[in-house]
Amino acid sequence: MKVRKDFGKTKERIFYEFGPFRVDARERVLRRGEELVRLTPKVFDILEVLIQNSGCVLTKDELMKRVWPDTMVEESNLARNVSTLRKALNERPDQCHYIETIPWRGYRFAAAVTKSHDASRVIDSIAVLPFINESSDSSAEYLSDGITDGLINKLSLLRNLKVMSRNSVFHCQARNGGTLPDAETVGRELGVLCVLTGRIRVAGEIVLVSVELIDATDNRQLWGAQYNRQFSDMATLQETISRQIANRLQLNMTGKDRERLSQPHTNNTEAYQLHLKGRYFWNKLTVEGVRKAIDMFEQAIEKDPGYALAYTGLLDCHIYCNNPVEARKALAKALELDPDLGEAHASSGFFKFIYDWDFSGCEKELKQAIELSPNYPQAHHWYAIYLAHAGRHGEAIDEAKRAQELDPLSTLMNQTLGNTLMLARDYDGAIDALQKTLELDSHFAAAHSVLGYVYTFKGMYAEALQQLARVAALAGGNPAIDASIKILTALVYARCGQATEALQLVERVSRLPEASPYSIAGVYAALGEADQAFAFLNRAYQARSFQLVSLNVDPGLDGIRTDPRFDDLLRRIGLPA
Repeated sequence: MKVRKDFGKTKERIFYEFGPFRVDARERVLRRGEELVRLTPKVFDILEVLIQNSGCVLTKDELMKRVWPDTMVEESNLARNVSTLRKALNERPDQCHYIETIPWRGYRFAAAVTKSHDASRVIDSIAVLPFINESSDSSAEYLSDGITDGLINKLSLLRNLKVMSRNSVFHCQARNGGTLPDAETVGRELGVLCVLTGRIRVAGEIVLVSVELIDATDNRQLWGAQYNRQFSDMATLQETISRQIANRLQLNMTGKDRERLSQPHTNNTEAYQLHLKGRYFWNKLTVEGVRKAIDMFEQAIEKDPGYALAYTGLLDCHIYCNNPVEARKALAKALELDPDLGEAHASSGFFKFIYDWDFSGCEKELKQAIELSPNYPQAHHWYAIYLAHAGRHGEAIDEAKRAQELDPLSTLMNQTLGNTLMLARDYDGAIDALQKTLELDSHFAAAHSVLGYVYTFKGMYAEALQQLARVAALAGGNPAIDASIKILTALVYARCGQATEALQLVERVSRLPEASPYSIAGVYAALGEADQAFAFLNRAYQARSFQLVSLNVDPGLDGIRTDPRFDDLLRRIGLPA
């Protein structure tokens, strides 16, 4: 039996009603009359699958595959969530008004379900799948990737359209064995209502491009077109396709929207192709790839010194290589050339926050980035981090969720939610978010590290040490990471009452050049040695350590917050006391 499951947020509101309950599928909420019944995401998923297959027996295996796709889970997880759902429906174990257990098989939704629709359906979300290179020349891969990136960037400028990030789209492809999944699968995994697919073929100086816009709910073609263009027309072709998609989806575009869509970043064909090659190598996110990307972007700038996007590419490369001086130069030039480049303003906000300690300037830049590029997940990610460190936790969590919504398969965006919840002292919520992040990539060392930190403050010391051991295994002997793990291990010892072991370890690691004085201060704070803690915090201040922006919200420093020296340090950094 094929189990139905409608995924994604849609303007078409679908309602399911049974007994006194009403499910809003778009908003993913359950109500009993006017009362909201709170359900966790997985419990809601189970309810949705059951009511969409009312009257049918669903095996445990079918339910687990639909609710936990691509994840190995124990049957006990399903049973526990079904039990939670029964309690939410006010159903006792000896009753089966709604959920009937079929011994040895699974479950059946026993109540009659009525389905209704809100007729006003508007498609307002899209994923641009990687264009397929049908040329025999593999070197044209940069062109197919470049057109994909260009369309994502162009469509992201439209305020009424949610556009999935490149990262999540390519991750979706990777999760499906490297092949392009159908539109319905993409819609389910990324929560979008339509998908754009494309193919290119290079014939001499002519590029043949075909595109299809597909409804992700039923794989229907909404629109399609074919183009024969010169290489020199590739930039304007992206504007043409973006405008035609906006018209087909009946998006309300302002004059500013049309202007931004039609504005080319360069008129130099060679510079444009070099930029596409630079992005192609950058997206590999390897040391060798980034070095090649730097060369491509620098060549693009030589061909067109006014090419702001090429400077933005160079900026991203220098950030990856931890070259803040060179990155700052590229950033300044990008903004000089194009003051409305949202990605550059987002990077500017990050620099002001981390390196300049200009917190009001940081917020101004990040707000402007989001205004200019509302679909840029990195801007929401950085804004969430800033808000969390400013103690504005509700706003921070909202921004983290927005970043996650725009890039749902990104480990970084998912981890951001865990970080913001941790800084808000919602440790249980942080653990849940970080565990979900690791479901996406169990080798993501940063999430293991933060999870170990959270476990420490939950008093789950054995679990904390397990996470730190996992980070050590993944780091492969990196000296800076190794020093960080030793410091965090000393923190665990300090908080669990093993003061002697903590002191011996922190004294040993503090001699290492890679050791962070800020992190060492947290160990001494946990040991109750305030003088030593402030000595190391002052060392961090002298080195202008970027970690000091965490001073006001880091739970590791709670033990010394009442000391007058703490407020003095906050004042020197520019943080509110």
